[in-house]
Amino acid sequence: MHDWAVMWPYDVHSHPLKDNIVCPGIPINWPDDLHSFYMCFPWARYHDEPDGLPFTVDITVPRLPRARLKLCTHLTVREDYPCEECGEIYAHVYRLIDIARSPKTHTNYQYLGLAHMRDTVKKHANQLNQLKLQTCNDSRRYMNALTQLDDYNRLLMAISENDIPRIHQVINIALRNGASIREVVNKLEDALEGVYRPRGYGADDFDIATLVFRLGGRQLLFVLNQKLNIPSLCTLRANLTFTSLMPTIGPIRNEQYDQNIQTIVLDTRLDSLPLHGVSFMIDEIALEEMAVHFRKFNKVGGLCWKHSHIVDPVLCTYDSAVSIAQKLHEGHVHLGKELTVIGVSCFSEDEIYPILAAPTCKTEDASDMERILAQTVERWNSSDAVTSVGPAWSFATDGDATRRAAGHKLFVKTPLAPDSPLYGTLINMPGLNLFTGVGEMTLDFDFKHIFKRICTLIRSPAGIVLNNGRVINSMMLARYLAWLPAYEEAAVTKLLYPDDPQDVPRAVELMLAIIEFSNSQLHISNDSFSMDIDTRADVASINLLSKLLESILMPFIRINLSLSQQFEHLSRYSHLAFSFFHAHRRSFMSYQLYYDTQTMTKNTIFCLAKQQSLDPYSPFFLGDVGDDPLEILFGRTRMIGGHNSACSYAQALDRLAAAKDIDGVFKRHPELDPGHRRLKLTRHEGVDHINREIWKGDIISGRCNLPLSWRKGCDDALSILTTSQLNHTHYAYAELFTATSGIDMLRPFGHNKYLGISNTDDELADPSQVPRLSPPIPTSPTAQFLETVLGEDDVEIAGPGELQGDIDDEEVMLTFQEALIDDSPADAPPAQSNQPLALDPQSPPLPQGPGICPDDYLLYNRHWIHKQTVCHLVINKDLISKSLNRLERVRAGYTKNLFLVGDIFLTILRSAQTLSIGVLRSTTASLDGISRSSINTGVMKAPKTTAKITGQLLSIVSTRPSPDILQVFLWNGGYVTAHSLIQGSAQSTDRVIVVTVPGSLDINVDEFLQVNGGQSTWQISRDALQAACDLLWAKAVEINVPLKSIAVVTPSDETKFPYRRSDGTPAVISMEASNLLGASAGDRISICPLCNSSVLNMRNHMGQHILCALSNTPEEVMLKEQVGNTLPCGFCGHSGQPECAITITTPAKAATTWDTKCAYQHSFRYASADVGSKNQPCRNVLLKCELCHPTLPPVPGRITRKTYSVPVSAVWRYNMHEHVFREHEEYAVPGQRENGVLLPASVWKEMRLTDLEQSASRIPKTHWQPVHTPPDEIGKENVPLLVSRGSKRAGGQTGPSRPSKKARTTIPTALAVLSA
Repeated sequence: MHDWAVMWPYDVHSHPLKDNIVCPGIPINWPDDLHSFYMCFPWARYHDEPDGLPFTVDITVPRLPRARLKLCTHLTVREDYPCEECGEIYAHVYRLIDIARSPKTHTNYQYLGLAHMRDTVKKHANQLNQLKLQTCNDSRRYMNALTQLDDYNRLLMAISENDIPRIHQVINIALRNGASIREVVNKLEDALEGVYRPRGYGADDFDIATLVFRLGGRQLLFVLNQKLNIPSLCTLRANLTFTSLMPTIGPIRNEQYDQNIQTIVLDTRLDSLPLHGVSFMIDEIALEEMAVHFRKFNKVGGLCWKHSHIVDPVLCTYDSAVSIAQKLHEGHVHLGKELTVIGVSCFSEDEIYPILAAPTCKTEDASDMERILAQTVERWNSSDAVTSVGPAWSFATDGDATRRAAGHKLFVKTPLAPDSPLYGTLINMPGLNLFTGVGEMTLDFDFKHIFKRICTLIRSPAGIVLNNGRVINSMMLARYLAWLPAYEEAAVTKLLYPDDPQDVPRAVELMLAIIEFSNSQLHISNDSFSMDIDTRADVASINLLSKLLESILMPFIRINLSLSQQFEHLSRYSHLAFSFFHAHRRSFMSYQLYYDTQTMTKNTIFCLAKQQSLDPYSPFFLGDVGDDPLEILFGRTRMIGGHNSACSYAQALDRLAAAKDIDGVFKRHPELDPGHRRLKLTRHEGVDHINREIWKGDIISGRCNLPLSWRKGCDDALSILTTSQLNHTHYAYAELFTATSGIDMLRPFGHNKYLGISNTDDELADPSQVPRLSPPIPTSPTAQFLETVLGEDDVEIAGPGELQGDIDDEEVMLTFQEALIDDSPADAPPAQSNQPLALDPQSPPLPQGPGICPDDYLLYNRHWIHKQTVCHLVINKDLISKSLNRLERVRAGYTKNLFLVGDIFLTILRSAQTLSIGVLRSTTASLDGISRSSINTGVMKAPKTTAKITGQLLSIVSTRPSPDILQVFLWNGGYVTAHSLIQGSAQSTDRVIVVTVPGSLDINVDEFLQVNGGQSTWQISRDALQAACDLLWAKAVEINVPLKSIAVVTPSDETKFPYRRSDGTPAVISMEASNLLGASAGDRISICPLCNSSVLNMRNHMGQHILCALSNTPEEVMLKEQVGNTLPCGFCGHSGQPECAITITTPAKAATTWDTKCAYQHSFRYASADVGSKNQPCRNVLLKCELCHPTLPPVPGRITRKTYSVPVSAVWRYNMHEHVFREHEEYAVPGQRENGVLLPASVWKEMRLTDLEQSASRIPKTHWQPVHTPPDEIGKENVPLLVSRGSKRAGGQTGPSRPSKKARTTIPTALAVLSA
C-alpha cells in the first residue's frame, strides 16, 4: 500500500481537530507516466451495480479530481482531511493504477479505461488486417495449388493419351532448367507436335540406336528417330566409332593383320585392363561366290586368297575386268566359297575381336593353313597387343581335318623346356603330352563340337565299344532309355534321331539321359538275380559309357563344381578314354575324335597352368576354351542378314563388323541378348549358355593343385576300370606312362605316333560321321529324298556348243548393254575425287553431281559404267547369291533369264499309279555336277541339259470356289512329309519330301503365282496347275523320259498329295500318263485304296470288297474308305469318278477290248477272268448289257448279220443287278424287284454268281444271291459254270464264254420268251 504522504500532501498535524467539518474526499494524484486519469479510468464500472466502483469521482476541478466513498459520512474531524471511510479509497486507486500500468492479457474490458480500450481496438484492427492479409495469401496459395493440380492432371493426360517421343529426356531437360509443370506440359505438347526436340543422349540411347542401325539398317533407324527420337545416324557417327574390318584383297599380308589388330583390338580396349591370356579361333562362314569392288582401294575383292596373286585386282579399265573374268573361267583363280575368319578372345572376358576375314576357295592344304596360323601368331607377337592385352596361349578350331593337321604341326612340335615356369607343375602329371608350339602355345578344339560328335558316334549304327566288345548304339539305347520314367518312347526317339544333329542342347540331353539311366540302375546291377545275363552285360557297358560321358560333360555344365573338381573329371576322362582306345581303337572312337578330345583336355590344363603363372588370384572359367565366342559372332552375323545362308564379301565384312558392335552392346546389356538356341548347353530360357557369372564353384586359379587333381582323376578311373572286363594291361598307367616308353594320352601306342592327323597309316574316316548305308528293299517307298532322272540314252552331257543355240543373245554382253542404259550415276557412293581422269576428246563427259566420284566409273562403248556394275555383269555374270531367300529384283534385266535357288517351280511326280503335278521350293541347283546358286533358264530348259534342281514339296490346299470363280490352291505354309524308317527298328519319323528333277522337267511358277498385298502366302489356280502338268508330261514324252524314272511320292498323309479338291478327289492328274502307268507291265498299283493292303491282282481283290458290300457282309479288315454306293468301279471301288468311266468293244471275230482312265486299272486275260478259277474266283469283268445293246437278227436270206465294232458303255458284272434295276424298270430283278418281265436267260447268265466266288469272299449262305431259273432252262440239267483252265469244254456244252463267242439273244427269241 502506498504511503499516506504520497497521496495526501498536507501535513495532518498542522491542522487542529474540529467538529462538523465537511469531508472533502480524496484527491486522485494520477501518475504522469500513464495516460490521463480520464483516459485510464474504467468508466464502465462507474455505476451503482454490485460490480461497480465503491466510490464516486468529483471532476469539478478537472485537473484535480477527487474521489469520495459511496459510504462517506461527509464529516471529518480535521479540515481538508478525508473521513475515515474515504481513506479506503486509496487501495482502489492503487489497484486502478496497477491495472492501467500493466493490464493483463485477459483482463475484462470493464476494468480498462478508454486508453486501454483504444489500444485494444487498434490491436484488434491490426489483427484483423493481418488475418485479412493472411486470407488473401492463402487464397492465392490455394489457387496456385489448384492450378498446379490442373497442370499435373494435364501432364498425366498427355502421358496416358499420347505417345510422346523421348518423354524421359524432355522432362529431364525441363526440370534441369527449372521449368514449371506447365512449362513441362507445354514442352511435351511441342514435342508431340514435332516442334520441339530435346538435345542430349545417354549411353543407353546410343546402345539402342546402335542395335537398331546394325540390325535393321539406316531406314529403320531413320523411322525410329522420327517416331521415338532416338539418336540419328549422324549423331551416332559423331559420338561413336563403328567397327571396320580391313578386307583381304589378294594374298594374306601382314598389314591386314596389323591394321585390324590396331583398330579393332588396341583402340577399343581400356589401358587400365589387366593382362589376360589370349586364345585365337578360326572357322569359316558361307560366302557368295561373287566379286565386289572396293572403291576405297579401287580393287576387286572376293577372290580366293590362295590364287588371287596371279591377277591384278586393280580395276583401271574395262579390260581389267575382262582379264579377271577370263582367269576365273580358266580356273586359275576362284571366287571365294567361304570366308575364313580368325578372331581373338581373352580369357576371363567375353569379347571377340575379328582380326582376319579372307575369302577361300576351300582348296587349301595343311601347309597353306599352317602358314595362316603361324602368320597370325607372329603378327600378334610383333604388335603391342602382347604387352597391352596379353600373350597368346592357344589356337582353337573345330574338327576340320586340314586345320587339325596344320595345328598339330605348329603346336605339337617341341617338348616343354625344363626352364619353363609350367614345367615344375606339368611334369608331375604322368601321361600328359608336354609338346607345344612357339611361345608354349597349344592346339584346342571346341568342347561343344566334341559333345555333338560323341553323340553322333553313339547314335551311329556302328556305335561305341567299351566293355568286352559290347556295342552301344542307338538301337540298344532306345531299349533301355525307355526305362526312365521321364522318357517315353517318342522322347527317346527324338533324342536318338534328332531333326537337327547340330543341336547342342539335344546332345547334352542325350548324355544326361544316359548318365541318369546308369545311376538309376546301380542298385539293380548290384543284385545278381535282378536281371538276365545279357541285360546285365548291356547295363554294365552303359554304366561305363555314363562314367565316360559324365567325366567330360560335368566340368562344363555342373555350376557348383570347383576348379579342382572340374580337372579331376577331365583327368578321369583322359585316363578312361586312353584305356578304352588302347583296347578297342576304332571300335571305341575314331582316331580324329580321340585326338580332338585329348587335345582339348591337354589345352585346358596348359591354360590353367599359364593362368596360375600369370595371376593366381584371377578366376579361370573352363568355358573360355574352345571357339564359342566366334560361333556367337557368326550367329549374330547370320541374324543381321535375316538368317541368309550367304552374303557377298563386302556384306560379310560389314556384317562381321556389325556383329562385333552388337556383341559389345549385348555385353553391356545382357538382358537384351536373346541368346542362341543351338549354342546353349541347356534349354532354360533365362540363360543363353552357362557363363562365369552364374558359376557357383570356386574357380580361383591359384586354389587348384593340378598334379593332385590329375592323380585323383587317375584313381577314379582305376576304380571304374577294375570293375570292368577290360584287360589290366590297358590301364596299368604306372607301367605305360614312363619316361622311356614314349606313351602319353596323345600317343597311346608310343613310337612318337600321333593318330588322327591324316587318313594315311591305316586310318579310316571318322565313324562319328554316320555313313550312308544302302537301305534294305522296302515293301513301300519310305525315303524322303527322291529323284527324277532322264533315260540312259538321254544322260549324255551336252557339249558347250549344244546348249548355246537360243541363249547366245542372252549372254553377258547384251545384258551388260541393257544395264548400261539403265545405270544411273546417282547410285554412286557419296565421295569426291581428287584425281581427275585423263579424258579422250571423243569420250562423253564424266558423271557430275553431288556425291558422285568420277574414279568409280569406267568407260565402255562410249558409256560411263560404275565399277560395281562392271563386277556384277562381267565377273559375276553367272554367279548370284547362295541365299535361300529370293533375290530382290533390283535390275529386271539382270535376273529375268535366271533360275535362282529359292524360286518356286512345278514338276511332275508319281503317286502310286497316278501322275500329278507338284509345287516345290528349290533348295539347291547344280550344273555339270557343280552346285550353283543360279542357272540360266535357257541352259536349264535344254533337252539334254545336265542341270538338276532339288526342292522341298510344298503343301497346298484348295479353296471352296464360288460358282463364278475358278478353283484356286493356297499355300498353307507347310510341306508334304513322308515316313522315314529308323534303321534297325520298326519306328519312323516324318521328314519333308525332297525331290531332285532335271532342269528340263520343271516350270518356274513365279508367273502363275498370285500374291495378295499384306499376306505372307500365295495362291495358284487349278487351271494353271493342270496346264503345267499336261505341258511337262508332253515334254517328258518328247525327250523320252521313262515312266519309272519319275520320282514316286508316298506321303505320310495321303490327303496331302496328289493335291485334292475340297471333296477329297485328286485335282490335277495326267490321264494319259496314268493310263500308261497302269498299262506298263509289272508297274501296276499294288496298294488297295480301300484297305491299304498290298495285292497282286487289284480287280480280283476289289471284287471281294464289292461282293461284301453288295451282300452287307462285314469285312475282316478295317477299311479306311468304303466301297462306292452306286455302280462301283471294279478296279478302285469308287463311284462317280469321271476317270472310272469304261467302254467295251466286242468285235465279231476278235478279242474283247475295253478302255478306262481309272488310275488303278491293269490288264488281265478276259477269257480266264470271265470263267474264274480256284486261285482267282472273282468273275467281275466288263460286260455289254444285252438289254441296252441287243444283237439284231440277220436279214432275210442270210444266216448272220454284219455288225460294226464300236465302243459302248460297259457294266461290271457285279453291277449288273443295280444296272438292270435302275435302267430297265420293265424287268424283274431277283431279290430286288419281283414284278416285271422275266430276264432273258443270257442276261441272267451274265449276272449269276457262282458258289465259289461267293464263298471265296466269305459271304454267309444266308446272304448269297437269290436262286433264279430262267424259263428256257426249266427242266434242263444244271451245267456247272466253273471250268478249270486245263479242261476243254464240249462243243454242245453251255456256259459262259467270251462275249464275242457267246450266243446272242435275238429279238424273235426274246418275243417268244415274253409270250410264253
